[in-house]
Amino acid sequence: ISSQSHRDRLSLLLVYSIYKTDSNRKNQLSKMLKRSMFVLAVIGLIDSISYMAVSPSLIFYVLELGGTKEQYGLIMSIFSFASFSAKPLYGAWVDKGGNKFRVPYLSSLAVSVVGALLYFLAVTAANSKIAVAMIFAGRFLSGLGAANQALGYAYLASVVPPEMQTRTSTLLSMMRIVGMTVGPGINYFLDTIDGQVFGVPVDPLNAVGLLLAIGNFVTALTVYFVLPEPPEKDDIKLPEAMDAGSSSSAAYWKACLSIDILLPTFILFVANSAFQLIETALPAAAAHGLGWGPVETSGVLGATSIIIFGVMTLVMYLSARKVSDTKLVATGNVFFMVGGVFIYLMWTDMAKVWHYVVPVMVSVAGFPFIASPNRSNFTRAVMNQPALESSQATMQAILSMFSSVAGFTTPGFVAAYVIRSPQQVDNSADHRELTPLALYAPVLCALSLVGLYYAESKGGKQVEDSTEAAPAGEGTPLVATKTSSSMARKKSSVAELNQAFRRSNVVARRSSVEIMGLPGFDTLAEQETQKNQLADLEEFKALIEMDDD
Repeated sequence: ISSQSHRDRLSLLLVYSIYKTDSNRKNQLSKMLKRSMFVLAVIGLIDSISYMAVSPSLIFYVLELGGTKEQYGLIMSIFSFASFSAKPLYGAWVDKGGNKFRVPYLSSLAVSVVGALLYFLAVTAANSKIAVAMIFAGRFLSGLGAANQALGYAYLASVVPPEMQTRTSTLLSMMRIVGMTVGPGINYFLDTIDGQVFGVPVDPLNAVGLLLAIGNFVTALTVYFVLPEPPEKDDIKLPEAMDAGSSSSAAYWKACLSIDILLPTFILFVANSAFQLIETALPAAAAHGLGWGPVETSGVLGATSIIIFGVMTLVMYLSARKVSDTKLVATGNVFFMVGGVFIYLMWTDMAKVWHYVVPVMVSVAGFPFIASPNRSNFTRAVMNQPALESSQATMQAILSMFSSVAGFTTPGFVAAYVIRSPQQVDNSADHRELTPLALYAPVLCALSLVGLYYAESKGGKQVEDSTEAAPAGEGTPLVATKTSSSMARKKSSVAELNQAFRRSNVVARRSSVEIMGLPGFDTLAEQETQKNQLADLEEFKALIEMDDD
C-alpha cells in the first residue's frame, strides 16, 4: 500500500467511508428501520391487494365497455411499459434531492390516484372508444405510480446494512403474500357491489378503480406521517481515474456479447415472458372454459404467490446445500417447459378445474429456481470479465431491463395471437382456448436448456484447457475450477467495490428477480461474494491506517 499514490490511498478510504457508518449513525438507522418497515409493509400490502383486484378483472372491464381482447393486451402492456420507463426517473429524483424519498413517493401515489379515478370513471364515457381510452390512460398513470417500487429498494439500500437486505426483503414479501391471500376475499366483496357514488354507477368491475384510489390515498397518508427520511447521502463520487484501468471499446463489447452474459439475460426474459402468458391468458381462457369470473381467477393467482414463496424457500435450502446455480436454473426451465406444454394441451372448453390449475402451479414453481440463481450466474460472469470491472452496476441494470421488457411485450402478443375468442374456440376441432403459438414459452425454455448445456460444456473445456496449458508455478491455483465456491480467492479492486455497493446496483439486482412484487434472495455464491467484498473493505481500511501511521 505504501507504493500507491496518495490519491489512491485516499480513494480507498472514501470507498470505505461510503459504506461503513459510525456507531451513532447505525443507531439512528436502527430506530428508523422499524418505522420504515411498517410503511413499506403497508405499501406492499396495498399494492398486492390492488394487483389481485385488477389482474383478474381487467379483461371483463374492457370487454364490458366495448373493447377487444387486443385492446386488453395493449392495456396490460402499457402499465408495464410506464413502470419500466419511470423507474430511472425516480432514482435520479432521489439522488438529486439529497436522498429524500417522501416527495417522490407522494408524487407517485398522487399519479396513481388520478389513474385509478380515470379507470373508475370510464363507465361514464360517451362511447366505447372514449371508455377504452380512459382505461388505457388510467393504467398508464397507474404504471407510472407503480414504478415507486424501485424507491422501496433504494430506501432499503439507504437504511439497511447490506448483510440484512435479503432478510428484510423476505419479511416484506411475506406481507405481499398476505395481500394476495386475502385478494379473493376482496374480489368477493367487490362482486357484491351495485350502486352509485356521487351519481357515478358502481359495479364489481369499475369498483376496482375506486378501491385503487382509496388504497393509494391511504398509502400516501402513511408515507407522509410515518415514513422517516434517511440520513443525507454521502455525495462522494470516486473519479473515473480511480478505476483499475480502462478497457478498449472492442474488449467491452466482446465481453458484453459473450455467451456467459447473453444467456442469463435471455433466460430471465423467457421466464418473465412465460409468466406473463399465464397472467394474461388465464382470466380470458378460464372465463370461457370454466365460466370463471374475477373471484375464481384471483384465487388461483393468490395461490401462485404461496407456491412461489414455498418453492423459493426450497431453492434457498438447495443453494445453501451448494447445489449449483446452473442446475437450479435448468430445473426451473424444465418446470416452465412442462407446465407450458400442459397449459396448451389441457386448457379447453370441456376441461375440469384441475386441468387449468395444475399446469399453472407447475409453471410458476419454475420461477424461483430461475430468478436468483440466474442472477448469480450473471453476476459471476460480469465479475469474471475484466473489461466490465467498472460497469457492474450498468450490467445489473441491463439484466433488470430485460426482465421488464418481457412485461410489456408479452401481453400484447398473447392477447392478439395466443388467446382465442369464444367463437374461435367453438369452431375449432380441438376446442383449445389457446392457439399453438402458446407453445412459444416451452420452446424458448428448451432453447434456454440448450444454452445452459453449451455454456456448461464450454466452461468445463476452458478449465481443462487452462489447467493443461499453464505450467505449475507460484501464480497457478492449486485447484482450477469454474465455480465460485471453489475458485481461488481474488481480492476486490477499487472499481469492483465502488460498483458492488452502489445503490443503483442494489436496486437493479432486487428488481430483476421479482415476480408479482415478491423479491428474490441472495444465493450462497452471492452471499460469499458480498462477505468477501466487505472483508476487503475492512482490509483496505486497516492497510490505509497502517500506512498513515
